[in-house]
Amino acid sequence: MSLRGLAETSLLLRGLSDEGMEFLESAATEVEYPVGSVIFNEDDPADSFHLVADGKIGLEVSLHSQPPMLIQTIGPGEMLGMSWLFEPYRWTWRARSHALTRAIAFNAMAVRRQLEKDPDLAIHVYRAVAMQSVMRLDSTRIRLLDLYPGAGA
Repeated sequence: MSLRGLAETSLLLRGLSDEGMEFLESAATEVEYPVGSVIFNEDDPADSFHLVADGKIGLEVSLHSQPPMLIQTIGPGEMLGMSWLFEPYRWTWRARSHALTRAIAFNAMAVRRQLEKDPDLAIHVYRAVAMQSVMRLDSTRIRLLDLYPGAGA
């Protein structure tokens, strides 16, 4: 699996400089998650983030004494995780694979350090994370309206 092969479908990689791509490749590890694998839990340290190559990952939120609620499913080309970029660097969702999922995991600390040194890469990554965040918030809003149809009135 190659980062460059995901560049067309990924906000993170699209338009990335060769230097930025080389750095991200150096901070990347290929991972695979069988169906039902918990990738991270709410409040776990956010010490990595992922780029989904293929498969599906559900983002879930805990509801006290009830089972977690699926809020969103992400797939190929999408980033898994944004909390790695913002203090206190702890996950706010649970992520669980809903299909056999192959992804690229990035060392969050190494990437944060590089962003401090490389303003061009920092701008690119922050833009990609912001765009992904806006899309995810909109999708979550639609999902909540589906769950609670009278809430939008």
